[in-house]
Amino acid sequence: MIESVPCCFLMCFRQWDLETLNNETIERETLLSSISINTTTEQDDTAQNIIVPNHRTASVSRVSISADAAATLSFHDINYFIGDKIEPSKHRLNFPSRSCLKSQEYKQILFNISGIFSNGMNAILGPTGCGKSSLLDILADRKDQHGLSGRILVDGLPRHPSFKYIVGYVVQEDIFTGTLTVRENLLFSANLRLPKTVSTLEKNARVLRIITELGLESCADTRMGTDFLRGVSGGEKKRTCIGMELVLSPKILFLDEPTTGLDASTANNVMSYLKKLSDEGRTIVFSIHQPRYSIFKLFDSVIFMCKGECVYHGPINNIETYFSTLGYQCKLHDNPTDFVLDILIDAHRTPETLTKLNDAYKQSSMHIDVLARAQQEDNTENQELFQSTIVVEAAQALRTEIFYVSQRTLRNALRNPAMALAQVVVSIMIGFLVGLVFYDLKKTTDPGIQDRLGTIFFIVVNQIFSSMSAIEPLLQERVLFLHEYASGYYRIQTFFIAKMVCDLFPMRAIPSVLFSVIAYFMTGLARTSGQFFVFLVTIFMACVFGSATCFFISTLTTTFSVALIIVVLIYVGMMVFSGFLIKLTSMFNWLSWIQWISAFRYASNVLTINEFQGLKLCLPNQTDVCPVMGEDVLNDRGIDHGTAWDLWKNFFALTMMTTIVFVLAYIRLLRIKKTK
Repeated sequence: MIESVPCCFLMCFRQWDLETLNNETIERETLLSSISINTTTEQDDTAQNIIVPNHRTASVSRVSISADAAATLSFHDINYFIGDKIEPSKHRLNFPSRSCLKSQEYKQILFNISGIFSNGMNAILGPTGCGKSSLLDILADRKDQHGLSGRILVDGLPRHPSFKYIVGYVVQEDIFTGTLTVRENLLFSANLRLPKTVSTLEKNARVLRIITELGLESCADTRMGTDFLRGVSGGEKKRTCIGMELVLSPKILFLDEPTTGLDASTANNVMSYLKKLSDEGRTIVFSIHQPRYSIFKLFDSVIFMCKGECVYHGPINNIETYFSTLGYQCKLHDNPTDFVLDILIDAHRTPETLTKLNDAYKQSSMHIDVLARAQQEDNTENQELFQSTIVVEAAQALRTEIFYVSQRTLRNALRNPAMALAQVVVSIMIGFLVGLVFYDLKKTTDPGIQDRLGTIFFIVVNQIFSSMSAIEPLLQERVLFLHEYASGYYRIQTFFIAKMVCDLFPMRAIPSVLFSVIAYFMTGLARTSGQFFVFLVTIFMACVFGSATCFFISTLTTTFSVALIIVVLIYVGMMVFSGFLIKLTSMFNWLSWIQWISAFRYASNVLTINEFQGLKLCLPNQTDVCPVMGEDVLNDRGIDHGTAWDLWKNFFALTMMTTIVFVLAYIRLLRIKKTK
């Protein structure tokens, strides 16, 4: 199959292989000596300049950040609402509504949360539904700003719009490319997210250091794993996801429940490594559900939440003392986390208990100290000075992003046996099936006309419907795209172009060529080079249209079954109005307009004109008597064929429909919600 890939794709693929091979053969000592990879040395620098891609403005900002101390994150009076607040109108009657639309429910999730996170392990705990993940997402700038109030400061200054491009965020579900190895995933993150001033050798050294520190040496060249390919373990996947964020050397690292899905030993190893990172000068902020004691003692600061309210924010060694003053005694050898969570679960069910805990915390010296520290960090009066340190430079070249994303997209397509091999095998099998069923079509009026029309109809329907196999991988990559875009990997157009050039086109071009060669010559359609070329490009464009439709629908929904139903409805509607199942002139006038948006009609018109124009059809068993011309069949079906433009205008319409659907898909990508 690889030999069938166009040269441009092979060049990308081979260059990626050569780069990977070189990376693997470079001696570790050479890499480590090329740059300073000692974290302590990095902290001794007086300042660190970070190039931050701002994809909204297509520019790059250089933000000067002090490197001799971890960033301090403070938040003041955070309130968060979800839903739409419905205000009753004074000019109309209002009746009770029983709407089942959840989007109309107006609900407050967080209530006046204030606090401060500095260098160390900062945990957010609470029972399920307490709002800990919402608070984490808000602090990491991953939450929809609608319904959010309050202030969030970094080192006393408001977050710059490029804030999310200079921090790390590890989501709860491990997001990566399963067909790539651990090393390749880390290199992908480094190549796209590190400044262009960082050399390839430095990127390789940083990736090697991360692999070593995360203990991933034994699986560095093992693929991550997919549904059809066994890969690394769950703990190794989690550490790889953490490593993909660490390539930025972020001063703040956010993690959403990093121990979810891990066994006790693996979870302890992951949290121990995060503790090591915090000791080296990073602010680690994470939500966690119910940690064991060996993990809990790694924390430096903790926030306990219940129903969106903060009931404790302070060091872990004061927890038992604080709650004992409220009448709660922690039993000997009991895990303080379990002890507090039991209290919070009871408070979740009993409003009086929650009110007691909340009031006690607000009146405590600990809360007053937190507010004082947060206020001391407030340096917003120097915001103008901060803004003056931001220098807008030339943006990273779009072609660089396209290069690396295209490499990954192509490699992912070629390494996915469920898609690459299945597409080829199925196309060959269907090609032989069509060739056997319609083998060597006769040039007679009966059954030659009907058989040719049936062949064309089946081929068009089969090729467009076969594109539905693209729905599931597109939906899977939707999650990957949203995460990588929010993390500043690339622009939206980068993902769109790479997906078209290195996935949709190759995965449709190769199968369509194989199918066309087999089916065309076995069925005995018009055997001239020009007519075969028209047949080939039409089949290819029909496949691309089907892929474009699946791409567009995949941007509208996250559910495979819903996307499949919508695509089938679109295809069936177009197929009915293609003119094969019923003559278009016999339809209701108010329905006949659908024929003009039927890709099936345009594709079948091209193939019908291509086959029947100039064809002589003889009577059965009388090959010397040929009273019927192919043009008569075209006239009977109401297909214009007088000039060459009559054929190419249908192909042009099919191409325009494909282009329009791709444009709609791109617009939808621009408008898709990028935050939670």
